[in-house]
Amino acid sequence: MIKFSICLLAFISALMVTMPEVKVSGSMKNIMVYGNLSASINIDTVHKTHLYGLGPVAGLKGEMMIIDGKVFSSSINDNEIIHQQNKNSRAAMLVYSTVEQWKSFKIKANVNSYAELEKLVEKTAKDNGYDMETPFTFKIDLIPQKVNYHIIDWKEGTAHTMNNHKQFAFSGMFEHKKVLLLGFYSTHHQSIFTHHTSFMHIHILDEKTQTVGHLDDLQINDALTIYLPEK
Repeated sequence: MIKFSICLLAFISALMVTMPEVKVSGSMKNIMVYGNLSASINIDTVHKTHLYGLGPVAGLKGEMMIIDGKVFSSSINDNEIIHQQNKNSRAAMLVYSTVEQWKSFKIKANVNSYAELEKLVEKTAKDNGYDMETPFTFKIDLIPQKVNYHIIDWKEGTAHTMNNHKQFAFSGMFEHKKVLLLGFYSTHHQSIFTHHTSFMHIHILDEKTQTVGHLDDLQINDALTIYLPEK
């Protein structure tokens, strides 16, 4: 009986998908609670081949997103969004992973909130044999009905607290535009690379303007494609 149980556990483990390692430099808690806005990492020191990552720019002067080694960032200057590629390399916090191949899942979905998107990502991963106890990154291609995002633009010299985090953020919205979402999921990293109320941290990239923002909320009533790492 014991031998059978061991074999069964081995079989179940073999069915689980092993995800590429997720790494993090800095933490949300250092930023939100302790007000440490300095650079925790220089991305130029990281091997960029097949690299994916996201986080706020050092000093909270913009949002950053790494797609297959390309570093996209957006910042605010006189209420105008400034887009850059491979210019910003210093992040106050960065969560990242190297993913060589992705597996795609086409889904027809009706999503009306960030929380509902989290449930959709969880269900897609779980239904396809992914270990939900292991952090993983994901991508989503879609044309949402509406997306709300922000770009942090912290005023130098102002003390940062959890309550005033969005005081100097630029708030934006996309409607019916093709966008790419890059996210990281973990049930064990709240206040590290996700906020304390969520298991996800997601940034958005408008593929036409290359605007990068921190995803706040969204509405979807159409087909989308979720990409999960393939071992």
